Amino acid sequence: MEQIRYFVFNKRKDYEPGCRTDIRITEQGLALEEGKECGTFISRLLDSGEEGNRWHRAVIQSEGYGDDSIKFCFYCSDEDKAVIDGRIYRWEELIRDKEIPVEKKRKAMKPYLAHMVQNPRDILLYRARGRYLWIEIQLFCQAGFLPEIRCMKIYAGNRSFLSYLPAIYQTGGEEDFLERFLGMFEAVYQNINEKIADSARQLEPMSAEPEFLYWMAKWVGISNAHLWQVEKLRLLLQGIVRKNLIRGTREYMEYMIGIFTGERPFFVEYGDIEQYKGNENAYRSLRQSYVHGPYDVSVLVREQAVPSMREQYALKKVIEDMKPAHIRMQLIIMRPGIYLGKNVYVGVNSMLVAYERANLSGVAAIPSIVGAAETQAKEEEEI
Repeated sequence: MEQIRYFVFNKRKDYEPGCRTDIRITEQGLALEEGKECGTFISRLLDSGEEGNRWHRAVIQSEGYGDDSIKFCFYCSDEDKAVIDGRIYRWEELIRDKEIPVEKKRKAMKPYLAHMVQNPRDILLYRARGRYLWIEIQLFCQAGFLPEIRCMKIYAGNRSFLSYLPAIYQTGGEEDFLERFLGMFEAVYQNINEKIADSARQLEPMSAEPEFLYWMAKWVGISNAHLWQVEKLRLLLQGIVRKNLIRGTREYMEYMIGIFTGERPFFVEYGDIEQYKGNENAYRSLRQSYVHGPYDVSVLVREQAVPSMREQYALKKVIEDMKPAHIRMQLIIMRPGIYLGKNVYVGVNSMLVAYERANLSGVAAIPSIVGAAETQAKEEEEI
């Protein structure tokens, strides 16, 4: 089969040359403007470089809310010009001209309409014949939800499977059923070929698909990879091969926990409190709080790094999976603020926070002197 030719819309500069009405360009693609009921986008001209070109298919990734939320129109022509009100316009000029209403543009393009389909995912463009192709996208708000276009891939054409059959099968005309039927198998064949050609990219953590990241994690000895956020898992896999040479060490655990939380953790080992042996009270308190013996290690992490219970549980599982078998590790979450009976560290979590009333057994509350003073001040102002 000859080389496949296609156009891709997956970044801002792909959409900017087109015409937009009540549609904004996002990091992913296109989205309907907030507060708008509908919007229209008309793409730039896609030039196949060959007159009478037989366009093959379009693959669209979108976030739609029913078939009525997204509408695609595919236009095709061998000419790059059109006549409107007695004036000759190049298609590119017509599309970009903000003075011409969308309805007038649509009326001029109507004779060149090849396909109109609602919320397509993968469509065969068997009626699209011509050198140039352009796309009109209409987005409609559905019950407050705004549809989005993530990515588009337009195949300019390829050698049809029909060309491999005897000539008698190639006389069905422009809308030959056999050609359209074989087109479905061509699409499957194209997808498989592209995956094979793209397989090397899947071995690079920063570009691999999320599904493949979990396979890679197993290869380097990372269990419970589903506990990691995708972007953090990419960062971890990027340097894990070198770090596996020091697996089981403090440096290795600092690296793993640092990637998971986004900041460097604090470790307290048995050797760290040996210097306080001369102070019996301090030594006893430190052993009770952090390490009870030579095989105990405490890991201290700020609550801001793992704010939810799910993240804290996931971090505990990660620590259990990577620690040496003979080591007991406990995770200590440091809350921001100064509390009686809690761990407070200068420059880490020693900060003033909003006042909380003290509760006795969850029933009686001790009133705040500060709160009472504020209330009295407000009452005096009102008087």
